[in-house]
This record gives sequence, structure tokens and C-alpha cells, in this order.
Amino acid sequence: MNSNFTSKTLLLSAVIFLALVLRFGIALAFPNVLWADEIFQTQEPAHRLTFGYGIVSWEFRDGARSWVFPGILAGVMRLTAWMGDGSRGYLVGVTIFLCLLSLSTIVVAFLWGYRTSGLVAAVITAGVCSVWFELVYFAPKAFNEVVAAHLLLPGVYLGVHGKPFESRTRLFWAGCLCGLALALRIQLLPAVAFAVVYICRKDWLGKWLPIVAGILGPVLAFGVVDAFTWSYPFQSFWQAIWVNVVEGKSLNYGVSPWYGYLSYLIKSWYLGLVPITFLSIIGARRSPILAWLAIIIVLSHSVLAHKEYRFIYPAVVMVIVLAGLGTAELITQWGQRWSSSKKMVIAILLCLLLWTSISAVLALTSRTINWSSYTGNLRAFQELSREKTLCGVALWGIPWYSSAGYTHLHRDVPIFLLENDKDFNQMRASFNYVVGEIPIPPPHQDYVLQRCWKNTCLYQRSGSCIPTSYNINQRLKEQGE
Repeated sequence: MNSNFTSKTLLLSAVIFLALVLRFGIALAFPNVLWADEIFQTQEPAHRLTFGYGIVSWEFRDGARSWVFPGILAGVMRLTAWMGDGSRGYLVGVTIFLCLLSLSTIVVAFLWGYRTSGLVAAVITAGVCSVWFELVYFAPKAFNEVVAAHLLLPGVYLGVHGKPFESRTRLFWAGCLCGLALALRIQLLPAVAFAVVYICRKDWLGKWLPIVAGILGPVLAFGVVDAFTWSYPFQSFWQAIWVNVVEGKSLNYGVSPWYGYLSYLIKSWYLGLVPITFLSIIGARRSPILAWLAIIIVLSHSVLAHKEYRFIYPAVVMVIVLAGLGTAELITQWGQRWSSSKKMVIAILLCLLLWTSISAVLALTSRTINWSSYTGNLRAFQELSREKTLCGVALWGIPWYSSAGYTHLHRDVPIFLLENDKDFNQMRASFNYVVGEIPIPPPHQDYVLQRCWKNTCLYQRSGSCIPTSYNINQRLKEQGE
């Protein structure tokens, strides 16, 4: 037993270390923005809460978002700002925090595999989740649905597995994790409700009471935070539903047909969709709850006209775990024919190498994610965060939501939105740096090119800036953005 425990602990530690290095290393090497929400709905309000200034989007003017997640990120920013000059310190801190949180998927994959089929299944399942490109890509993303996925999966695991004499405590913590996921992403309500029914069945006192108590705790906490930060309890929930569903504001950001998520999966996995589905079906025979939850998440989100691939990230995580379990079952069945443990080790390594190769190929060909989107804007703003002569920066050919915001700029100077030459002429005396994706017009050649990152270039004008009453937040309010 001691030997088995040691092997299990060492293997789990090795897989966790591999996953963390892969996630953190790639996040630093390939900074990008999939969708503006990962900055302006989470990190930007966190920056404003911590340092006192930032861009305010309509969600945080109308009270349609909770302050809980930005508040947590604000604490991380405050604690890690010392780690680097300008914005680099706390950006690294936030990346580390989110990558560490994403490791819950690796731990649960290992434990789930171990519970169902033993140590070999644990290593394979966790290994698959460690190297899969979507789990690596989304790990450092400050999206509510991503963090919700990293909480929901361990919550479901605690609800399904555990020692009988610890059932009440275990179910309470399972409820807390599911409740946190639900509070972060209210659209997960059908999945959480199904998980509770599946876990508890008819045991009202023994199971329903502790798990529901656990769920209500964080949900009520979010409501209390809304009461103090907005006008009334749960305002962010109701306001988001009203504005996006009743008023249809979300439709302004795109509309997809009912089969939109199937289209996303095909674009992301290509020919890999068939083997992943096949392996997931095999894995579902031992862990059907993960399959049902994945289906419910996709179907419940398919009802909504506005669709984004990140919305079903919790389902993607569960499918990859199932595919890992299915792979492990096939390897285990073949391994029963081998008398040598060396052959089993070779089979496991070859299996993980195959998954890694497929993941790498799909990472380069997937049309649902982009490893270099807005990279230049992020790099330019981070460089300006260390520039002491900066007194104003203008965006030329770049919409505000494609910028890096004050989260990356980290300088309390005005950001100007330039739409045409007239704007440039009227406001040029109030900024001495320009970040542009198109060349500066000829009359303004006193702005000297400093550096380019692909299509994004940084220009500087010598001299100081004339104070102005221009305010980007007032401009966005007038435009309803």
C-alpha cells in the first residue's frame, strides 16, 4: 500500500508539473486575446478596483456583471504587482493564478481514472488533459465560463466519489464548488441541476440537504456582493438576462443557427472529431454523468442565438476527460495480453505521444482559437507601461475593444480613439504615442516609428502633451458600448 501510494503521488506530481509548465510557458510565449471579454469584463474592472482607473464597458455601467471574480483578480494584482515593471508583474501573477486553478482538471482526471480503472488509467487520462491544446489555450484566460469549468468538474467528482463515512462533508464541498460554478456562469443551471439529481437521487436528508446547502452558500454570497456593489441582491444576474435575452443586446455580437456548436467542434477538431467521439463513448460507459453533463451544456447553450465556442468550454473539458478514460480502457484491455510491465509503459508513452502529436497539429489548424490574435496590441501597451515619457496614447485603426486596455497599459494617461484624420488633427497635441494597425497619414510624420509587432506598430512624438478633457469612458457611454 505504501509503495502504491508513493507511485501514485509521484506520477500525479509529474503530470501536474508537466501541465503547469506547458500552460504557463505557452501563455507567456504567445500572449493573445480570444475575445475582448477576457480583459474588459474581468481584468479591466479588477485593474480599476486595484489602481483606481480603467475602461468601463456597458456591463459595468448597467450592473450586468458581478464584482466577485474581478475582486479576486484585483487581490491577485495587488499581491503580485512587485513581480515586474509596469504591467508585467501582476499580469504574470494573474497568469500563474489562472493556470494553477486550471490544474484542478488534471487532478480530477487523474483521480477519476484511478477510481474507474486504476493507476494506468489515471496516468493516461491526466496526461491527455495535460497536453490537449484547448485546455492549454484556455487555462490562462480570465473568462467566467473557463473558471466555472475548473470548479464544476471537481465538484461533480466529489459528488460521485468519496468515502461513505465522509459523505455529508464531501457532498457539502461538492455543492460549494458547483455553486461557485453556477454563480460565475448562471447558464450552467441545467447542468448543475442534473448533477444534483444524478448524485442525490431520492436520498433527501443524507444527500440533498448537504449538497443544496453547499450550492446556496456561494450563490447567496454573490447576491450579497451585488447588494453592496450595485443596487439590489442578484442584480448582475437579472440585469444580464434582461439586457441580453429580453432586449436582445447579445444579438449585436453575432447570431448562429441551432447547430452552431457542432460547427465549432468540427472547425476545432476536424477529423479528430470522430475518434474523440468514439473514445468518449467508451469512457462514458464507466462515467456516464460526464457524458450527460456535456450533452446538457451544449444543448442548453444551443437554445441561445448568440454562440461562442468558449461558452461550451466546460463541456469540452468533460469530453476530453471521457476521451482519456476511453483511451485508458483500450490500453488496459490490450495490456492484459502482455506479461511484461515494460511493454505497458511503452504503450502508455506511445499513447501520450500520439495524443500530443494530434493536439499539436490541431492547435496549428484549429479555426476556433488564435494563438496570435491582438498580440501586437498587448506587446505595445506592455512596452508603454514602462515608458516614463508617456503622457497620452492614441489608437489608430484599432477599436477600443481590440486594445489591451489599462490592464496592460497601467499608466493613468488618456487613451484616444481616432476614427479619421480630423480626430488626429484635433487631438494630436494631447498624446505623444500612437499604437496603430495602419500607417500614420503623411501630414503627421513627426511621429517616428519605434517598433512593430506584425501589423501593430508603435509611434512616438517628441515633446509633452497638452491637458485635455477627453475621456474614453464618456466616449463609450455616448456610443452605448
